[in-house]
Amino acid sequence: MSMTNKLSLAKRRSGLTSAALSRRSGVPLSTVNKILSGQTVHPSPQSLERLCQALDISMGYLLDDTIPDEYYLSAQCEGSSLHYLSQQEWELVRDYGVLTVQGRQMVDALLEMLLALSPLPLPTGRRRLLLCIQPIAQGQRGALMDGFDFSILDASSDCVTEGADFAVLLTDGSMAPVYAPGTMLAVKRGTVAVNQLGLFLHNRELFPRKLSRSSGRTKLVAINVSYKDILVRPEDELSCMGAILGAVRDYTRIPKAGAPSCGNAIADFLYSQRIKL
Repeated sequence: MSMTNKLSLAKRRSGLTSAALSRRSGVPLSTVNKILSGQTVHPSPQSLERLCQALDISMGYLLDDTIPDEYYLSAQCEGSSLHYLSQQEWELVRDYGVLTVQGRQMVDALLEMLLALSPLPLPTGRRRLLLCIQPIAQGQRGALMDGFDFSILDASSDCVTEGADFAVLLTDGSMAPVYAPGTMLAVKRGTVAVNQLGLFLHNRELFPRKLSRSSGRTKLVAINVSYKDILVRPEDELSCMGAILGAVRDYTRIPKAGAPSCGNAIADFLYSQRIKL
């Protein structure tokens, strides 16, 4: 967006007329009109600085065409560069400042979880936060997804973690010898192809398996041949939570306080992301 357009938008947001802007800034009205109309292509730095002060915007915002027009507010922390904020972002910062300590802790925890669920790369570039699901209840053959614990993994950014949406703790030997029990598996939400490793919910039990289809029969097949195939009957519930990308190798676990109270919200998210086969 051009300098002229940004000045015009800032003037409209302020509610000032051209005459009022001239009086507040000390810039002659004729000069203000010429700048706003684009007649003056290269205004003097002094005039621009006075207009920015009167409109409460920065020179950086005004002159940098890469900054979107809605990011007209700026903030700077010690040891950090200047950051430009939209009105909505500034209101979030303002509201955060009036929260209690407990309120800020709840917002911080929720933000970390949302960052872990985000499919976009995180700003760090070298680390990746992933939501980790750990089943804590065992069904007849697999882990029950009605009860689980969760944490945040701070993992190295690599080809596996960059493509993942969340991670799950492998609690049995069904993936041996490729993946041992206790391995963190990176999962990308979506469907899987036949013979591709995926994370499946079969009658509300969780299974890391390969999807097999032959002769009109659907089966979930373990890598470990000592585990029996799971035959999927027409009346069964089967859905895919995502494709298994590989093991998360270099990570540290960040425990989340208050897991029981937040678990239902995470469960709702995960169940909402299931894709029917």
